[in-house]
Amino acid sequence: TDSSRTFRRVYPGFLAFNTWRNDPHAVESGQYAVWVQWDTKRGGGGWIEPKLFRENVAAPFTIGNRIHIPAGDHQFADLQLVLIRSSGARLRTSVDLRAGTYFDGTRTQAIVSPTWNVSKHLELGGDYQLSALRFPVRNERVDIHLARLRVRGAFSTQASANAIVQFNSTTSRMDANVRFRYTLAEGTDLWVVYNEGLDTARDMDGTGVRPPFSLARTLILKYSHTLAF
Repeated sequence: TDSSRTFRRVYPGFLAFNTWRNDPHAVESGQYAVWVQWDTKRGGGGWIEPKLFRENVAAPFTIGNRIHIPAGDHQFADLQLVLIRSSGARLRTSVDLRAGTYFDGTRTQAIVSPTWNVSKHLELGGDYQLSALRFPVRNERVDIHLARLRVRGAFSTQASANAIVQFNSTTSRMDANVRFRYTLAEGTDLWVVYNEGLDTARDMDGTGVRPPFSLARTLILKYSHTLAF
């Protein structure tokens, strides 16, 4: 096929940055990447990106209480491929794939993000992420699942609402964020925001006391007005 009929533009990119510790003066974290990105004439696109990481771990830490990352200077790399379908399609899906080394093990990750424009007033979307971490040197492994549901509604030109519900298998925690916005006039908005975090595991501690189902709950009322001078 003639690529000129498919791609609107293809262009490369480059990224490099480091963060440093004050004492001792040494690289704490670094990331270096090159990529080739493309946009299609139908409004989609994507990119392919090899990355190199450097992490100087001062103290060991754990991931999900199963993976133990030792202290030391770690260098690892992976390859990422992202495919995005045209935003004009009523039903569309973007895919994010990456695989490579990770500290002293390996990581394979896939993210699928479907979106459905039900009507001009309602959009439904979601994200599902699977991260498979493997560390043969310590015989450690874990699969991390992250699921997210998104709902966007526009009731009128003045009123709209967004809702996000997310679940993380590592922490067994579910978080919800609901936002309602009402535009009273140009530059004047009223916001109502509700947040709550839920512990779906509720494992008992050593005392036999079960923790509360709701970990945190907030209700925020916000009024904003733009002044013209």
